[in-house]
Amino acid sequence: MDTLRRGWIGLALFFAALLLMPVLVFGYDKDRSEPHPVATTSLTTTDPLDSPSPPRPTGTPLVFTGIRPGERISGFRTIQVESASYDGPLEYVLNGPIAPFRRDLSQPPYVFNPHAGGWQTTEVPNGEYTLTAIPTEVANDQISITFTVSNEAGVAG
Repeated sequence: MDTLRRGWIGLALFFAALLLMPVLVFGYDKDRSEPHPVATTSLTTTDPLDSPSPPRPTGTPLVFTGIRPGERISGFRTIQVESASYDGPLEYVLNGPIAPFRRDLSQPPYVFNPHAGGWQTTEVPNGEYTLTAIPTEVANDQISITFTVSNEAGVAG
């Protein structure tokens, strides 16, 4: 008797689900046809003049010295960043055929120095590299330079 009762309950649940399925699907489809308020809010852009932005220090002109864009280098190099108005912490990030290499400096002089006083390029494989200097106290004022390391004999740096 108990088995028969369980069978009827299961069958009743199955038919209830069959009857409710179109209602659930119709309700789901109706929700999808109307724009979701959160989605439209997150996709809209605001005019920067409409909302006040936090005060930001004036530009910190950073300049690489010791290297030129697109230059082919080899051997020992002294690369640094100079700025007339920035003297806070700076982060270097070197990307290329190696895992990203990071170096943090707390104050000037901002010499990119994986080795004492500079960088021995023979310690990395040949290839194209990008060195980025990020002043950590000023947003969006990073600078980057792309160059090629070529440690072949006869290539001067």
